[in-house]
Amino acid sequence: MSSERISVIGDRDTVTGFRLVGVRECATPSTPDETRDVLMKYFRDPTMGLIMITEPLAAAVEDTIVELSQAPVPVILLIPDRNGSTGTYETVLRELIRRAVGIEINI
Repeated sequence: MSSERISVIGDRDTVTGFRLVGVRECATPSTPDETRDVLMKYFRDPTMGLIMITEPLAAAVEDTIVELSQAPVPVILLIPDRNGSTGTYETVLRELIRRAVGIEINI
């Protein structure tokens, strides 16, 4: 099986933009539990290659993203929403680096 599909989890404006360029798997969850459920649904799909999630939603499920990011596929990519970057990607990246090399590195 190939991992060629892309999904987006985000606010209505972000999802609308990605739908316009052809991304079909999109979700606009309104609670952290809904966000986690949608993330797990996309993560378990063997054809999913990339999951993009806006930083504000990712902040609410950061622990889940760090755990899932241990797998090479699908890739989970944090993206800014229409308000710009919140820096959540740095927190997640810092934790992944700490787990990989065993020490905390400032980025």
